[in-house]
Amino acid sequence: MAETQKTGNLNVRLIVLLLWIFLAFFYSCLAYDYIIASNKDKRLEEYIQYIVVVCGDDHRPQREVRSLVLLKANQLNLDLRSDEVGVSGNGPSLKIVVSYEVEIKLPILHRTIYRKPFQHEAFYRTIR
Repeated sequence: MAETQKTGNLNVRLIVLLLWIFLAFFYSCLAYDYIIASNKDKRLEEYIQYIVVVCGDDHRPQREVRSLVLLKANQLNLDLRSDEVGVSGNGPSLKIVVSYEVEIKLPILHRTIYRKPFQHEAFYRTIR
């Protein structure tokens, strides 16, 4: 009877340990996806700030500005559609607005459990 109780306790401990390992893996995967999405967004935001100055100085057309933003998003593997990028004005009145969501998915099931919204506005500013 003592051996059965020890074996039962060992099985319970093993199940609890495996559950903790699974939860740690699950949480780590979610945190990793969130951090990657935030880093990609930060790089896109820096690029938008840069491109608004360059395109404003060069008086580039709105279609070209939108294409540059979408190209950078594609390089960063962000699913950004053209309707999520707003470009208005030209030259010193250039304004870029980007609003999109990134899906955070479950590691094994690949189901979306959270959508992280991102929104950026960049205005033309002269560099002094």
